[in-house]
Amino acid sequence: MQHRFITTVLGTLKPNLLQSLAQVSREIGASWETSKVIKLDGQFVAMMRVMIDADKEAALKQALEQQFSQLTFVYAEYEHDSVRLSQECKLTLDCNDRSGLTHDMNQILADLEVSVDHQECYRVQVTSLGKTVYSAKLTLRLPENVTIALLISQLETLSDNIRIEVN
Repeated sequence: MQHRFITTVLGTLKPNLLQSLAQVSREIGASWETSKVIKLDGQFVAMMRVMIDADKEAALKQALEQQFSQLTFVYAEYEHDSVRLSQECKLTLDCNDRSGLTHDMNQILADLEVSVDHQECYRVQVTSLGKTVYSAKLTLRLPENVTIALLISQLETLSDNIRIEVN
């Protein structure tokens, strides 16, 4: 019987590390159904949805942890369709920066039960304006009861000078 789980791997990025992780997984009979990798300043975090025969799962986890002892592995059960999501929404949000802005944005998303597939936030000093500008690029999945208009109206409360572009 096939079993799915989510594994998160984090540590220092080395050449061919992700390929090596994939090779060990394949050798034991696992496949990565989907994966996401984030790299930042020589560090990385990867999340994979892994499918493997249930009787080989423990061997896979043990092999990964032994062969890649410098990495941290976290495992979670795969819960398909735990929240019914209706549509994907990609947007860019730009406004004047302020303390707590990312926290407040994430709180709005959590309150609306929006799933965040991808989030990149930047703060850029604009010398000609004498201000720091905040920019966020988001890929979201909205619950069935949340429209794009509702999402935008809630996000617009973050700042008086905000621009939200739906891609």
